[in-house]
Order: sequence, then structure tokens, then C-alpha cells
Amino acid sequence: MNFTTAEKIFSQTGNGRNGLPAWTFNNEELNQLEIERIFLRNWFWVGHVSDIPNPGDYKCQDLANERAVVIKGEDGEVRAFHNLCRHRGSRVVGEETGNCKKAIVCPFHGWSYHLDGGLRSIPHAKTFPDIDKSQYGLKPVDCEVWHGLIFIRFQGDGASVAETFAEAEEEISLYNLADMKPYDEPWHYDFDLDWKAVLDIDNEGYHVPIGHPGLFDLFGSSYQDQVLESGIKRSHGYLKDYPCKTPLVQNYIDTLPAQSYLPESHQRIWIYWSAFPGFVITLMPDMIEVYQTYSLGYQKSIMAGACYALADDRVAMQKTREFNREINQVVGDEDIKLVKWSDQGMRSSVYESALLSDLELGIAAFQNQLRRVLPVVTLAQPPEAGKLASKNTELESTL
Repeated sequence: MNFTTAEKIFSQTGNGRNGLPAWTFNNEELNQLEIERIFLRNWFWVGHVSDIPNPGDYKCQDLANERAVVIKGEDGEVRAFHNLCRHRGSRVVGEETGNCKKAIVCPFHGWSYHLDGGLRSIPHAKTFPDIDKSQYGLKPVDCEVWHGLIFIRFQGDGASVAETFAEAEEEISLYNLADMKPYDEPWHYDFDLDWKAVLDIDNEGYHVPIGHPGLFDLFGSSYQDQVLESGIKRSHGYLKDYPCKTPLVQNYIDTLPAQSYLPESHQRIWIYWSAFPGFVITLMPDMIEVYQTYSLGYQKSIMAGACYALADDRVAMQKTREFNREINQVVGDEDIKLVKWSDQGMRSSVYESALLSDLELGIAAFQNQLRRVLPVVTLAQPPEAGKLASKNTELESTL
């Protein structure tokens, strides 16, 4: 794996060790541009193939004004379509998850579609002019299944998910992700603040010793953040081999059984792989956790995720997984508090920008990627109201 250096990352910021200017965390025009240029044009994690195991099973995902349905076909293929009836634009499925059995039937007028998206039938078809059914199927959305994880992309092109994580392939393939099943219910945190404020917390381990005493007790000083030349990030921490102060953490370490499919190097390590703009997969010896942070609109954001695990009926493994979820629940609650405090501080009239250390390379790398997509965020002050998008276009022409 080709890791980059702090010197190289900070040389690309354009302002040394400073983070994004304060205004970028509280600007409605910028948020709209972020949704259009970042979230709609990048891969978006939806779930795992085990979430839709049977033909006709589906999951829906809304993002801004777009909405998608991911469905398993009768041939076993996973496909994604705009959740948009070709008649009047209604949602063709109304629930977040469900099963369409043999056909997708619009709940508005009953237009129906095959599970592969093709138009099946139109009620009272004779009241319409002659229609070429092949031209009225559901509109496809880019979809990729990678190690059992399902991703969609509403717009744009570029590298596949597999290409993005090429350098992580050897390590991630150790965990047999495609064979996993859901563990516990999906979770989410809703925030009344900018999505970047959430990611600034999630992108660095500098705060772990103070902000997450239990997690620090789990890893000790072994926790490390790394950034690859390609832009993806890897963080990891080894489970301590000496007594912990926290009973919950000690119980997890003591109970964790060996996994026959993992090499010795990965029996007692937690690894976090992440990619722009906000996708994270956590590889742990007992399970994995996948989550994503994204914007729901101005000052509205969400972090949503789920856990998956291989079948294992050992009592020790069941206990270990329970301890794992308790540890991560505590970490999540701690991060919520830290995110809110940080966001409140950035709204202060005297806040200018963050001063980043070598232990915050993840933040700097993420913000460098944001600067490349939206160079307007390099400005110390926001453009005049109504001019942000045009200013960004102007700056793009100078790159």
C-alpha cells in the first residue's frame, strides 16, 4: 500500500495547516452545490446483498430530489432504478424495504414493471396511443456490488468502487464480506448541522485518547491514521495485550475467540477503511460495521450504518458481538456530543478555521479532495449571495 506523508498532504491545502474557513460550514448555497457536485456524482452505499436475499426484495434510498430502488431480480442480479413511474412520476414502491413478488406495481395507477425494470403492463392501455414498451421501462441507476456491499451513483462517471479500493482489496478480501448477514438493526444519527462537521470528527484519531476513553483503553497507543496516495484512508488499532481499566473493554478482549479464516496478523485488530465523501467500513475480527455520512440539506445531515457478521453459533462469539455493540454505542454517543460542541464553536464570530496536526491527516486529506471538487471553499470569505455557483465555475477554469 502506498501511503502519503503529512508534508505532502499539507502542501496541497493552499493554506498550510489551516482547515476550511468557518463560512463553509454554514452556507446554504454551498450545501446545494455539495449535494449536486459531490453526493449525486459519487458512489453511495445502500446496503448488503443479504438485506435483499430473495427475488423481488428491495431497498430504497432517497438523496436530494433523487430516489432509487435497489431490487433483486428473478435471475439473482441486483439492479437499481429511479423510484419513478414512467407514467406520472410516482414512486413505484412506497416503503423503504419490502418485496415486490413477481412485479413492481405502481401504487398510483397500477403501471407494472418486471423485476429487471422492463415495462410489464398498463391498465386501460387502449386509452393511450400505441406505446413501445421497450422505451418505457424504469430508468436505471448505476449500481455496483462490491464484496456484497451495494452502491449506487445517480450521476457522473469515474472509477468503480472496486477501483477506488484497489489497494485495500487484499486486506478486505480476508473478511468474506459477501457471505455475511445483518447483525442487529440498522442505526442512524440525525444532526441539525453541516455534514462536514460530522466528518471532521470521524476523520481523525487525535481525539481518541481524550474523547473516547473506552476506545483508547481498547487500543492503547497503537491507534494510527494513514492516508494512501490514491486518497482513501486506513486507520487501525491493535487490541491491547495487557489489562484494561474498562470492564466492558476487558470483557470484549477476553471473550473474543479466534477466527479460522483470518491470518494471525488480523485476529486482534480493528481496521477502518474510508473513501470520499463519507463512506466507512470497519473490519473487526468478530463482525464488520459499515456506515456513511451525508447531507440531507442545509444544516441537516445524517450518519447511518449497519453491522454484518458471518454465521457463528459459538457462545463466546455471541457474547463478543454483544460487547462490541456496547463499546461502539458508547463511542457513538461520545461523538455526538463532540460533533455538537465543535459545530457550535464554528458558529462563533471569532472562529476562523481549524489548526491541524500530523494526527489529523484524515481531515486535511478529505478537505483537499473537497477543494479539488469545489475550489470555492478555498476562499477566506463567502462569495456575494447568489454568486457562489458562478464563482466556483470561475475558479474551476483556473485549475
